[in-house]
Amino acid sequence: MTRKLDPEVARERMISYGMEPTVPYPGTVDTPWPGLCRNCKRPGLPTLSNAKRQGPCGPCGQAKGADALRLPLADVVRALEAKGVIVVGQYKNSREKIECICLRCGALVHPTYSNAMREGAGLCDKQCKRDRIGDSNRLDATEAAVFARAHHLIPCEPYTGADNPWRLQCEFCRHVGDKTTYSVIKRWGHVCEPCGRIRTANARRLAEESAVQSMLDARLKPDIPYPGGVNIPWPCTCTVCKAQIRPGPRLNDVRNGSQGGCTNCSDTSFKHAEPAYVYLVANYGARWLKWGKANDLENRLREHTRQGFHEEVGRWFFELGAEATSVEKAIRAKVRTLGATAQIDKSLMRYKGHTETASLDEISVPEMLTIIESLINKDLPA
Repeated sequence: MTRKLDPEVARERMISYGMEPTVPYPGTVDTPWPGLCRNCKRPGLPTLSNAKRQGPCGPCGQAKGADALRLPLADVVRALEAKGVIVVGQYKNSREKIECICLRCGALVHPTYSNAMREGAGLCDKQCKRDRIGDSNRLDATEAAVFARAHHLIPCEPYTGADNPWRLQCEFCRHVGDKTTYSVIKRWGHVCEPCGRIRTANARRLAEESAVQSMLDARLKPDIPYPGGVNIPWPCTCTVCKAQIRPGPRLNDVRNGSQGGCTNCSDTSFKHAEPAYVYLVANYGARWLKWGKANDLENRLREHTRQGFHEEVGRWFFELGAEATSVEKAIRAKVRTLGATAQIDKSLMRYKGHTETASLDEISVPEMLTIIESLINKDLPA
């Protein structure tokens, strides 16, 4: 059994160690004992045993340790000035930044003594650091020229710097570029705009077998070999309705599903191989005429009624929608030739067809009927 310490004796010992207790002795030497540091007046919770071994106040103990490790100011100044700076700030310890002036570039810098003493370390992190990096990265002109030639680029002028524009001629296509830099060559290799475009085109170009298969998947049989580009019209024949499509869809549209395929076989578009009508309707209140074509005429007329075209002026039947299409186009050409150029604003035509409208102020109903009848009785190109 250990003998208990007298509370008064314990208090005297804690005071001798540097801590003024603020509460009675807790009863054991290993129990935290609140008090105030007699040196810095900070509150603390040391145990009596720790206060004896390490001191009662943590901050004061750290400061004492730092003082023991702190180098003489004269030695610090001498060491830093040997590295090329003038010390103008206050030195605290080896890990605290100290204000200095670089003797080479005049910049205000803040190195720590411990970092400054490392082998090869530079104290100035301003212009001097940028210069050091530039010097380490800078190539000899001969070495740079050899590097460019290794990437099939022939120098047309001396090398002046890694990021400076450098006139180089492509070894393959003889193109001369004046914007390439050594840094760009180092990153991307052979950099020539014409060669780059060719590489990109080759990478994107479809093989003919794949292109033909894309057309066949859309039920289109090509009539000529693949034209070599996805945005070039490709004449073809629909494998379903046998209609020849001219000038033909673009392969890009066929592959993306936009405006590709055969319009005759589309579930939502006008069908050229089925019976159809050409019609003429009027909106006398707004003084507009509307002509057009439709396979399902009654449905089309209901749509126009909602738009204000309540009066059906006439309808003409055709065995094939292709014939109705030819008449519709011919009507528009004839009407515009006669000077009836006004048409309804596109935004007002909910069901489309604004290009097949004319103003009653520019052409009359009898004139329109005469035009349509004359065109129907005349052979028109399909």
